[in-house]
Amino acid sequence: MNSHASLEQNEKMLRERLSESSDFKVSSITVNGRKLCLYYLESMIDTSAVQNHILQPLLSLQWTQIREAVSILDYCETDILDEAITAIVEGKTVVQLDGASTLYVLGTELKKERSVNLPVNERVLRGSNEALIENLQTNLNLMRKMVATPDLVVRTYKLGKISNTNVAVIYLRSVVNNDVLAEFERRIGRVDTDFVEAPGFLQELIQDKKFSLFPRMLVTERPDRVKAYLMSGKIVILADGAPDCLIVPVTFWAFFQSADDYQLGWLIGSSMRLLRIVCFMLAISMPAAYVALVTFDPRIIPFDIALTLQSSMQYIAMTPIIEAVVMLITLEILREATIRLPNPIGQTIGVVGGIVIGTVVVQSNLVSNMMLIVVAFTAVASFLIPSYEMSSAARYLTYPFITLSATFGLIGLELAFLMLFTHLARIHTMGIPYFFSGVNGETVLDTLVRGPIKMLTKRRKLRR
Repeated sequence: MNSHASLEQNEKMLRERLSESSDFKVSSITVNGRKLCLYYLESMIDTSAVQNHILQPLLSLQWTQIREAVSILDYCETDILDEAITAIVEGKTVVQLDGASTLYVLGTELKKERSVNLPVNERVLRGSNEALIENLQTNLNLMRKMVATPDLVVRTYKLGKISNTNVAVIYLRSVVNNDVLAEFERRIGRVDTDFVEAPGFLQELIQDKKFSLFPRMLVTERPDRVKAYLMSGKIVILADGAPDCLIVPVTFWAFFQSADDYQLGWLIGSSMRLLRIVCFMLAISMPAAYVALVTFDPRIIPFDIALTLQSSMQYIAMTPIIEAVVMLITLEILREATIRLPNPIGQTIGVVGGIVIGTVVVQSNLVSNMMLIVVAFTAVASFLIPSYEMSSAARYLTYPFITLSATFGLIGLELAFLMLFTHLARIHTMGIPYFFSGVNGETVLDTLVRGPIKMLTKRRKLRR
């Protein structure tokens, strides 16, 4: 819809489109006998910017065009009413001269944001102490400072027909895989929904549709980690209102990497990375292995340990599989309660609840001591995984592993691992195999282990 040359008619149409909102204001002034109006949302503008950079220059009587008067860098003209309405909602001020249909859009947004702070979810011993925040422009500023090269490309999108969420896609033009980039642009161009909340919504809307518990996009809040992935040819997705970003495409091994791996020496970094992968395997299989051994194959257990297990399980009312499932669910309840409650209360519930429940279930002979140890070790092993999404996948995979082990014993455990590796081998992310270069001779030095820096000079080429 085109704007009207009459100020009164335009004001009427704007009020109708903005649902008669009380914070929509219209300020009228007369300069050199000519009337002009300012349209804005009072709750969205910086009043000092409007006063000092728009009103005062306009009242100075020393201008012939709006562009000559206002001292605001963010300036554009339009005669499309819908564009002006979108600008007003975003916090801009629209100026119109009586008798002219041209609308002058001036950037006067009120900027309220928290300062760049410490990372909350990805703390490391050594490395950058900056974290992304909810403001898209600030995040782009951080990335521009960290990757100061003209090769850095920033492309912006507006996703969500109603929410109009600002999304920025950044990558290095000289190293990005063009096939992956084309596939990504095709998928993001097909996003058709009213509301987009990043990063969760975007993750589901643009990733491969094959069902899987495993994350296929890496979520991070650390700019230094984003910088490292940009240098290896990845695509980064930032969104307004989100203190995290998405990185695509990533492989299975990326979820076990930490910034500390590259700061503490290659021997320590390699051992820590291997430890995380081993803990992932233990987190998904340890309860299942315990159930299989005590239910089907107790003869495999050394005699002294078997005697200890027998004395521990002698008066237990529940079967091993019920023990494992009940304790794992109880652990999930405690974990969720600790996360959702306020910090002081959550910490108290976590410590007191864990001690009380653990003591009571053992003393009442509902769960054996050994099962309590197995479940506790499983929980600790899952917490060692740096990625929250991969840690969650490990915890949920425990249940099918337990079911197969309780049904077929150690053969069931082997079958579960076979199905798991088959599933991982079939997953793709943006057309890239999920297990890409895991044990390849040239790239194994930055997947299973972290090799010396002087041996990591060759960039991995992502091939579809």
